[in-house]
Amino acid sequence: MVAGLFVSPGLAHGVLSPFSGTSGAPHQFFSVLAPTEKDIPCIEMKVELPPEWKEAGGQIDRVQRDPLWDITIERDEDDWIKSVTWSGSEAPDYSFIKFDLIMSLPDLVGMQQIKIWKTYADGSTVGWIEDRTEEGVERPAAGLMLTERNERGEGTAEGDDAEEAGGGGGLALYLGLSGLLGGLVGAGLVLVVTKGK
Repeated sequence: MVAGLFVSPGLAHGVLSPFSGTSGAPHQFFSVLAPTEKDIPCIEMKVELPPEWKEAGGQIDRVQRDPLWDITIERDEDDWIKSVTWSGSEAPDYSFIKFDLIMSLPDLVGMQQIKIWKTYADGSTVGWIEDRTEEGVERPAAGLMLTERNERGEGTAEGDDAEEAGGGGGLALYLGLSGLLGGLVGAGLVLVVTKGK
């Protein structure tokens, strides 16, 4: 495995959870989590899918409704969702923000890279968009390791794949603080992404 896939938890300021999935799996639940990095509030976060997902069948199916944040959907000429932006509220300097998505995963295998931007109250933007397979990057994109389906249609990932994609068990523990995500979907707090948005 490429050494650049291992990103320390201290640097992972824009992550996708869970860190692994199965190629071509429909309607999978994910969280995008990002702690504030400055001593001023974060007022906006943008998530952008890799363009190669479009031809491979990957897409955003639903975005969780959050009454504190406005949601802006960017689509291409074929109505495919390129990015989602949350704005209109703020996360203080001691906090983190977490937004939930339901996505259909592309028919691709290997490390996928999701770009994340955060904008702060002073107008500055920090992009976690660098190629995480390169050595020495300071702001790696969020990683999602996709594995092939076996004969039963299940993923073939080994247990270590999730750590490689996300930066290790310490980060998984860190993300655990945001738990109880599945109940949100069960409670019906999911916004159907409409074409006119």
